Amino acid sequence: MPHVSTDERPDPIAGIMEVTRNAESEMRDRDRVLGRTLVIGRAYLASAVLIVLLAVALALPHSEGVRGLDVLFFTDVAREQYTTLPSHLFVLLYSVGTIAFGAAMIMTQKWWAAGIAWSATCVSAVYGVLAIWLRQSGRGPNPDVQDFGGPGIGLYVSEIIVFALVITLASVLWARTPEQITLEENARHGDGR
Repeated sequence: MPHVSTDERPDPIAGIMEVTRNAESEMRDRDRVLGRTLVIGRAYLASAVLIVLLAVALALPHSEGVRGLDVLFFTDVAREQYTTLPSHLFVLLYSVGTIAFGAAMIMTQKWWAAGIAWSATCVSAVYGVLAIWLRQSGRGPNPDVQDFGGPGIGLYVSEIIVFALVITLASVLWARTPEQITLEENARHGDGR
C-alpha cells in the first residue's frame, strides 16, 4: 500500500462542515422566503372584515354629539364635549395603526404590516377601556363641567372590534403554511431537506 501524506488527504471534518453549512443556508433561504408572506385563511379574512368595520365605526357617535372622525381630527365639536386624551389616543392608534397598517397587510400580505397592526391594536385596546371608563365617570377632565356626554355606541363598537382584532391578528401572525411546518420539523431533526 502506497504511503499517502496528510497534505494530500481530504479533511473529513471540513467536508462535513461544508455539507452542514450548505444545508443550513438552503433551509434559511427557504424559511426567509416563506416567512415574509402571510397565510391566507379564515383568520386573515376575518381580520380584513373587522378592519373594514372598524373604519366604518369612525362615522358612529363616539360620545354625545361627537363622531369618531371628530375625535380623530380634533374638531371644535370634540373640544366642546371635552374629549379626553385617552379618547384621542384610542381613535388615533386604531386609525393609523390598525386601519392603515391593516390595509397595508391586506394589500401586501406581509408579516411586518400585520405585526405593526397587531401591536397598535393591543395598545389601542387599553386606551379604549380607559376612554370608556372616563366617559362613564360622568365628570370629564373638569369636575365642574355639567352634562358631560357619556360614551356613544361608536366607542363601544370600536372597542369590541379592537378586542376581536387582537385575537384575529394574532392568529394571522402565528399561522404557518404546511411548507413552514415541514421545514421546522426538518430543522428540528437536522434533516436539512
